Amino acid sequence: MKKYDFALNWDGTVKEYFVDCLMKSCKEKKLSFLWISSQNSKSVLKDLISHRMKIRVLLDTEATHNKEKDVFSRICYAVKDVGGVVINDPDRTKVAINKAVMHYELINAGISTPYTIVVRNWEPNYLKLTPEERKQLKTPFVIKPALGYGQQGVIKDARGSIKEIASARNFDKGDNFLLQEKIYPIELGGKYAWFRVFNVFDTIIPCWWDDRHNLYEHVAYEEFNNFRLFALAKIVAKIASITNMVWFSTEIAIDANNGKMRFLPIDYVNDQCDMSAKSETTSGVPNPIVEHTAYCIVDIAFRLTRHKRDKISKKYIIWLKNATIDIRGLGTSPELLRQDFFKGKHP
Repeated sequence: MKKYDFALNWDGTVKEYFVDCLMKSCKEKKLSFLWISSQNSKSVLKDLISHRMKIRVLLDTEATHNKEKDVFSRICYAVKDVGGVVINDPDRTKVAINKAVMHYELINAGISTPYTIVVRNWEPNYLKLTPEERKQLKTPFVIKPALGYGQQGVIKDARGSIKEIASARNFDKGDNFLLQEKIYPIELGGKYAWFRVFNVFDTIIPCWWDDRHNLYEHVAYEEFNNFRLFALAKIVAKIASITNMVWFSTEIAIDANNGKMRFLPIDYVNDQCDMSAKSETTSGVPNPIVEHTAYCIVDIAFRLTRHKRDKISKKYIIWLKNATIDIRGLGTSPELLRQDFFKGKHP
């Protein structure tokens, strides 16, 4: 039987910086590594189902769980069903990535969101907005599919015509979609107050993220303190608590409403973080964050495979550009699903 401590669902054969960091970290920890791409995914799935292969920890960056025949999704379940750990767990992910579900979960948790109308897939194409809905949405507004990703199917400057709404739902007629108030961020210290915040197990990493140019910059301690950005961490920790997701990112913008700053999650949960590095593309994530993320993921895999689950920290820290801080009031990071695999109960 083939056995792997750590496997990666990563389509393609180009060893990007993130993949290289994962492989190097695995080598340092003496963890066996398997790269699963479209070239070997079917054979890996067959080996997993027939119990010719074991994967202890799988990092998934490819599965599309709402597509029944998606091979990467099936690999996730094949690993989970015999006791392996999947990052992120596929059942948790299926709920978390659904914006129509998460919208109400966030509201129920007391998190402010942009004004949003959820349109169900069975509602007619000739749907018309009421005068009150138009007033609340304002013009223009954003239309996005509930299960969309990577800006696919998104209309950023909708005016509310029936044609626009019909066109949006044609992207995926089986999906629900959201009509969402368009947010115009304020400036803080001359920077556009739009952020992408990463949650990596027990670590929260806030970044400035200019969505107009797709540019990242790691938030510095002075900025976090001077601009009172604690709410960024509070929102992300609460999303983690709601979803039980251990690795994700969310977009949060700050606007001014009636003279008060509002911290608003925009895209809720991105489960498969784009870890293209700044050294590879101008729109990439700063290299130190890519490196740190890879190290954290592999370190968790090491602790799991070496039966050191009790040494996995659950106390949140906030990792800034030039400081690491521990702030009370964030609760604890989500628990990875406990599996019998590590007790040797599976073949």
